[in-house]
Amino acid sequence: MGEARQNRPGGDPLSRAEVQQLVSRYGLKRAGARESLSTYTSELWNRRHFVVEFARATNASGYSRSFLGQSWQVLTPLLNAGVYYLLFGLLLKASRGVPNYISYLVIGMFVFQFIQGTLDGGARSLQSNLSLARTLRFPRAVFPISATAIALQQMLMSLVVLVPIVVLTGEPIRLQWLEVIPALVLQSLFCVGLAFLFARIGAKVPDVSQMLPFVMRVWLYASGVMYSITQVTAHMNPLVGKILGVNPAAEFMDLYRGALLASGPSSTLGEWFSAFAWTVVVLVGGYVFFWKAEEEYGRD
Repeated sequence: MGEARQNRPGGDPLSRAEVQQLVSRYGLKRAGARESLSTYTSELWNRRHFVVEFARATNASGYSRSFLGQSWQVLTPLLNAGVYYLLFGLLLKASRGVPNYISYLVIGMFVFQFIQGTLDGGARSLQSNLSLARTLRFPRAVFPISATAIALQQMLMSLVVLVPIVVLTGEPIRLQWLEVIPALVLQSLFCVGLAFLFARIGAKVPDVSQMLPFVMRVWLYASGVMYSITQVTAHMNPLVGKILGVNPAAEFMDLYRGALLASGPSSTLGEWFSAFAWTVVVLVGGYVFFWKAEEEYGRD
């Protein structure tokens, strides 16, 4: 409470000890004080319906001035896949030794687009909603979670388009397709953790949003979106292949490809464990990292 003093009804100020005694007795808290992690999580859960509606409204407004509207959520990764197919598949021959390269590439693009959309939205989530953060009291974690929900909606739309592409390129419908569900759950939780991390960083350093495109481009090329990491690194130092292989984006791509592409290798237990470990570390670490700065969000 600092050195602040309150007045009695008669005009005499309360001592600091008396003020602290009243605060303790009635459970008063400093305005804007950070709740405990459990209370904060409970409040966040109570606002889950708001998160869904806020994400839906934000996503719709983002494409309100576009002729094709939310179709761009699917068209953008598809067009990117087309460009990369021309450059890497035809010109650089990265498709050599990769069965069903078209589906392989499209799966990689959709999976990476989910991560990229989450990072972009998460880094801007607090700065874009400062007026709301300053006006109302609620867990600010609503914003990065909403950013992830928007990216997840785009991913679900992409999967609707992906299924016919996979079938038309010769892949059979099989039971392993169900593995897409746990892969999507793990990736969604992983992306929530990323959104938490970059939301706090973006709130403190707005220039992060300007740097992200360059970071994402490097991550894209290192993740095996348009080439097979195993084949490209076959004649390199084994350490290079291991480093690229444990990249979380590459791990999630392997899970989706193993589920959808019978022409390629199935996902291994080690890949599932690695993806799970990445998810737990990033989600828990990101959430705690974001929560610790809750008092600072929305300040001038």
